[in-house]
Amino acid sequence: MAKSLGCRGLITRVFGHIEVAPIFTVESGRPVNPLTGVDSSRSGAFPLSSRPLGFGRNSLRSPMLVNMDFRVLKYFPFGKTARLDLVGEAFNLFNRANVTRINPVYGVGAVPQPGFLQPLAGAGARQIQFSLDFEF
Repeated sequence: MAKSLGCRGLITRVFGHIEVAPIFTVESGRPVNPLTGVDSSRSGAFPLSSRPLGFGRNSLRSPMLVNMDFRVLKYFPFGKTARLDLVGEAFNLFNRANVTRINPVYGVGAVPQPGFLQPLAGAGARQIQFSLDFEF
């Protein structure tokens, strides 16, 4: 019986005081306003806001965004108020290529110019960081 309690105490010390914080984000994609890239309507508006024929305002969408951030913290209490935190964090845990901006410039012709709807910017690649904090 005493051996069982000792084993349970060891397990409690090893796996106690652990905090886990997952953040899962799913985004349907952002609206994109197709543009000609020139002042087709000769309105003098800036930034350029002329749309190609047949396209409505915000009629395109960027790709879906999926992201998983994860944080694990193990703390060791010292006295009544102080504690030592051992932290591991991962951002974009699955290293998914998330496009945040696409090229909205269609051009002025009947055929879109090269690069139309191609990715211009993306969310960051996977990052993993560790820290050791002492709170008092």
